[in-house]
Amino acid sequence: MKSEISTNDKRLKVTRVFDAPRPLVFSFWTQAEKYQRWSGCKECTKCEVVMDFRVGGSFTQNMQLSVHGETCSFTVTGAYTEVVEPERISYAANFGTVAVRVIVEFFAEGKGTKVVVTHEGLPDEFFGQNVARGTSESLDRLEPLLAGAALVTQ
Repeated sequence: MKSEISTNDKRLKVTRVFDAPRPLVFSFWTQAEKYQRWSGCKECTKCEVVMDFRVGGSFTQNMQLSVHGETCSFTVTGAYTEVVEPERISYAANFGTVAVRVIVEFFAEGKGTKVVVTHEGLPDEFFGQNVARGTSESLDRLEPLLAGAALVTQ
C-alpha cells in the first residue's frame, strides 16, 4: 500500500496501513537497530541512529545520501516529548536550519496498524514536499521489514 499524503498551511500528514500488529510496528520506531534499517529516502545508502527513547531523551540520525553520483551527509536531531506505548510518539525534530514538531500515531486496524505521521511547523511548501517524499519512501522501506517480522512472530 502507498502512503496517503495531505498538507495544509504548515502541516503535513502521511498515513500508511501496515499488515502487522501495532506493538510490532511501534517497536520499529523505538529501537535504534530497527529504526536505522528503514529510515531514509531512496537516496539514503546508510543510516546510523543513536537514541535514548524516553520522554526527555534525544536522538541523532546520520544519513549518507547518494545524489547524482555525489555522496553527502544529512543529520537530524531531536528530543522526545511524549511516549505512549504503543499508541503515540511525539518529538521535536531539528533538520539543520528548520525545527518541526512530529507526532507519530499508531492505530490498530484488525490485524494491521495504521500509522499517521504529522509534521507541524513546516516553513514552506518546498520543505514540506521534501519531507513528504522522504517520509513516504521511508515507510516504503519499512513495509517489507514488518512483513518479514510479522511472519516470524505468528
